[in-house]
Amino acid sequence: EDGTPPPHRKIAGTALMSDNERAIQLFTTALASAKGDERRAQILHQRSAAHARQGAWEASLRDAQQAVELRPDWAKARCRAGAAHYGLDQLDAAAAAYEEALRLCDSGDAELADGARAALNDVRAKQARLATDAQLSPHVLGFAQSKTAGAKLLAQGRYAEAEQEYEGALRAMRAALQELPAEASGGMRATMEALERGMREELAA
Repeated sequence: EDGTPPPHRKIAGTALMSDNERAIQLFTTALASAKGDERRAQILHQRSAAHARQGAWEASLRDAQQAVELRPDWAKARCRAGAAHYGLDQLDAAAAAYEEALRLCDSGDAELADGARAALNDVRAKQARLATDAQLSPHVLGFAQSKTAGAKLLAQGRYAEAEQEYEGALRAMRAALQELPAEASGGMRATMEALERGMREELAA
């Protein structure tokens, strides 16, 4: 497998042959003699899939974008581009491609629409996770630094200083809690309470 999450792997599809290198060669040969935009777009679409199966996302995206240029109203080409953008961690572009695919989806192609919707939801979820991680990162780093410093001071018998560092670690954790969405904070709050108990026990030992 190429390591792509399932929604995007389904959208990216598979080449018509299990040997992707051979498939790419055949699609390239076919493309040289293909007539008409529709046929050329179909071949590019399939070659993009073969590149995707190899994890060659830049090549996959190039072919998908050419297919889109040839057939701007073809939802499958937009989905292919979305999967390639996702593989390249270009999340905003992936979301835009899937949104456009959904707009273009034929009412009778429920399977494609469902796949595009699932992939778009996955993109948005990843965007949300990354945004949360960026908010939490300074607080997590502050916690780790203060906790490590406190443990060293405690080992040296410098209890008052260790307590100050531990308090700093807990402040960092509380600040991180404030950055989390309410629905995601429950687990972290329980973790913080357990850490606080553990640090209090260390100081009291």
